[in-house]
This record gives sequence, C-alpha cells and structure tokens, in this order.
Amino acid sequence: MKTSPMLIAVAIALAVAPAAAEPQKVQGSQFITMMQGNTLSGTNTAGKPFNVYFLPGGTATYDDGGGTRDSGSWHLDKDGDVCVAWKDPANLQEGCFTVTVDGSKVNWAGKAGSGRATLRGGVTDMVLKSMAQ
Repeated sequence: MKTSPMLIAVAIALAVAPAAAEPQKVQGSQFITMMQGNTLSGTNTAGKPFNVYFLPGGTATYDDGGGTRDSGSWHLDKDGDVCVAWKDPANLQEGCFTVTVDGSKVNWAGKAGSGRATLRGGVTDMVLKSMAQ
C-alpha cells in the first residue's frame, strides 16, 4: 500500500502540534485583574445576549437583551471562588462559582449551575501569562 505525501505531512503536523491548553483556574486577585474594566458577555438560557460587569469594591451589574437588569454584590470566598448575590435573583444564577479561563472564554461552575461567556477587553492573555510564571 502506497502512502500519499499529503497523509504523511498531516501525520507529522499532528505529531508536533502542541496539545490543546487546558482551561486555567482563576482565583483571587487574578479574577479582580481580569474583570477590571472588562465585560463578560454571553447568551442566557432564554437565548438572549447578556453582559455582566464586576466592578471594584464588590458591585456587580447584569443586563440582557430581554430587558432584565439587576445589580448585586460579589466577593471572593476563602477558596478563591467568586460568590455573587443579586437583588432579584429569580432569573439569575447566584452563589459561589469556580472560574476557569480558556483564551477569552470564561467558564463558571457551582452548585447553582454553570455557564460560559466571553470576556471582552483582552485582559485574559495578561492574566494567563502571569499564571504561567
């Protein structure tokens, strides 16, 4: 059986390609640095686009394409997870969440559920570099 040069090239490329990076856990001051001046944007369970802002001093705001707006507070727990409480939590996840970053994608998981959004502002690269050192 004759092997094509293209197949050999693909096999070599796959063998030397770096493995996909694992999502990195973000904790404590890394989360604060990452969120400073940035927007967390995604799509909620109703399919509406949303934005969340984590402001210095522990204030959080939420708004979505369906007209839902809320504000609340956030803090870091003893494990470095992010805890969020909303004034009207009926449609919003609240509680403490482990946060991971994969490029500009931010994932969170906790007892109240999980989600994924995009961090707009380009700070994740800086945070990931500082985590690697």
